[in-house]
Amino acid sequence: MTFRLLLIMVGLNMGVLEAQLSFQEQDLLALTVLELNDFENQMGINKEVPLEFSKPVYHALSYYPELKQTHIKFKYKKIGTTLNARPTIGSLFFRKKENRRYVIRINKTKADSVINFSDVPYNAQVGVLGHEFAHFIDYSQKGIWGVFKRLLSYTNKKGKEKFEKEIDQLTIDRGLGWQLHQWADLVLNDEKVNAKYKKLKQEIYLTPSCIEEYLSSLSPAVSF
Repeated sequence: MTFRLLLIMVGLNMGVLEAQLSFQEQDLLALTVLELNDFENQMGINKEVPLEFSKPVYHALSYYPELKQTHIKFKYKKIGTTLNARPTIGSLFFRKKENRRYVIRINKTKADSVINFSDVPYNAQVGVLGHEFAHFIDYSQKGIWGVFKRLLSYTNKKGKEKFEKEIDQLTIDRGLGWQLHQWADLVLNDEKVNAKYKKLKQEIYLTPSCIEEYLSSLSPAVSF
């Protein structure tokens, strides 16, 4: 186990302040080959990850040591967003919450309104993946009715907004605030994304300015 991964496992709260550095410093978080191999060895148990995205996936997973043994499978699918995540139906009904299996679906099309994951910069990839893994942490802490309550919240805009912003905050709390900021900024400023999709993202998720405010509340030393 690397020293960094050990620090994450025993001191997540301390890691938050350490991770929320200036933007220029955060670019240094890109993994070396040796670090990637080590994270994959530690976190790659029960994972089915596309080779082309293994680096950002295992980088993001390193912030969620609880998911070390969790079954996570990536699938390509035509969906209306870049990524989405959910527990499998079978594991939701027939497995204990700590043994559930999860799927992350990657949009396989290059629609006008959706940013293709392969076109997303590295740090922003880590940020949005961190958001999806935060969903798994949330689901793993809830029984079947708690999960259904979460899913039911998606049927109305107010409930969905509350849920997704809580997940964004959890992502930031884990130390991925800068990466999540890059993702949010990309979505709202990419000229290829249509106005309707941008409006949805702006209303449901934390905006870049909201992320900056939340980061500043965690550590006054954070610079933008």
